[in-house]
Amino acid sequence: MSEQHSLGDRRRPSTRRPRKKGGFPWNLLVWAIILGFAGLGGKFYLANFAGSEDSPETETFVVEETSSATLMGDRSVVLVYPEWDASGYVTEERLISSRDRTGEDLLNLMRQLCQGPEISGSVSPFPEGTVANAAFYNSEDKSVVLDFSQELVTGHPGGSSAEAATLTSILRTVALNFPNTRSCIILVDGSQVETLAGNLNMEQAFDPRRWL
Repeated sequence: MSEQHSLGDRRRPSTRRPRKKGGFPWNLLVWAIILGFAGLGGKFYLANFAGSEDSPETETFVVEETSSATLMGDRSVVLVYPEWDASGYVTEERLISSRDRTGEDLLNLMRQLCQGPEISGSVSPFPEGTVANAAFYNSEDKSVVLDFSQELVTGHPGGSSAEAATLTSILRTVALNFPNTRSCIILVDGSQVETLAGNLNMEQAFDPRRWL
């Protein structure tokens, strides 16, 4: 395994004040309600969000330590990372544990992406400490919501190129592994943010196919 690097190795760290940690993720609950009842409809596959008692229309999955006996098998995925010199992107194949649940697979995919590359010549698109908190999938309109920890913003090195690299890695990875996805919203600690570091607008839904 090669030594991992991140985009932050090439830029000054951000001096933004971090958000407060802890507490119940009420913003995620609000998003789940909005996406479920405000025009999106359909069945949601939710990973790593402890909600109330399930209704017939919604399935909720909480990611826990799972024995291999309960897994259906491994799923081959493709991760996208920026090249170290910002000249392009490279792909890396990896295996994730899968029980054939879309939201759970999405979360495992994003957590693998956050771990950074295992091959030389590429760097992590995420600030150090960034983790994927949750992933939502709407099977009816093929929409996705991804939630990342506060480090995605508070630790981002800034610059339009670095922000574009972060978004490209996320959205291109989604598009390659879930090609039917039509829109993707990216949250930070359960809320939308205006921008990662002052350049690209994050208050919108992205079409991952346009980032291939």
